[in-house]
Amino acid sequence: MRSRSRKKSNPRLLLIEQDPRVIDEIRALFANPGLECEVALSVETAMKILGERRMDAVLVDAAVDSLSDGMAGLVRQLKGEDKAMKIVIFNGTARKTAQRKLRRHGVDGYLRARSSHGMLTRSVRRALGLE
Repeated sequence: MRSRSRKKSNPRLLLIEQDPRVIDEIRALFANPGLECEVALSVETAMKILGERRMDAVLVDAAVDSLSDGMAGLVRQLKGEDKAMKIVIFNGTARKTAQRKLRRHGVDGYLRARSSHGMLTRSVRRALGLE
């Protein structure tokens, strides 16, 4: 069984994203606030990482191809790994009712497709209790 405790350090963020340009942009965004950012190119890889290391938050691109169970299924999987882990979805296209359903499943932030980098940073920092 893996240990969930860690010394106080920079919050750890897992990014589930496939686009190399977006990966570079998001890594640069969170380098200054002092978050450690790891990347998973697929849901399968993300679950392997979460099985080995504790993350404080997961940032998910809603356009990731490997969402076979849909976003709600992914949220259930992620919360099954660690109920305290924060989840922020970006590039979302869901209607308001679907967004509310995702929040009931445990999503801490939901950003529409045209969200700015500032909104993304604030949403993650707010979910982590840093703002």
